[in-house]
Amino acid sequence: MKKILAALLALLLLCSCALADGLSFVTTDTQGNIVTQEIFAEADLTMVNVWATWCGYCIEEMPEFPALKDKLAAHNGNLITICDDASVEPELTALILQVTGANFTTLAATVDMYSNILSSVYAFPTTFFVDSDGNMVGEPIVGVPSLENAGEAYYQIFMERLSSLNA
Repeated sequence: MKKILAALLALLLLCSCALADGLSFVTTDTQGNIVTQEIFAEADLTMVNVWATWCGYCIEEMPEFPALKDKLAAHNGNLITICDDASVEPELTALILQVTGANFTTLAATVDMYSNILSSVYAFPTTFFVDSDGNMVGEPIVGVPSLENAGEAYYQIFMERLSSLNA
């Protein structure tokens, strides 16, 4: 398993391409439901936060996400997360989501996601925005945009990206 994780990390470091048309993936959420790229069609713009169970900053910002998800929904937006190590740490992932009050969908990262949706992730957390057609809107955000109020910082970025879609 460590060799697989090392290979995936190497792949992440080598890839720097953005999302492309034809984005395609199949994974499961933390509830065991099958999820595909069709999840993006449900909203005009989806915030995708990629995190890992060992990332302190990732977990620190997560309690702000339930309220943020509700704010985004008011603008036909969505918030999902992808846990990089959910498949190897399912119990810890579930515990973190429970403790942080998660009301959002969390996906388990899969190998095929690294060739498209996760190709630009080289650090945690990384957040990007995806339109309803599966195209990335703007550049990924690496790190937490504000340690004092991550939810509001993400909301402002969401609104800027949403307005660029309507321009």
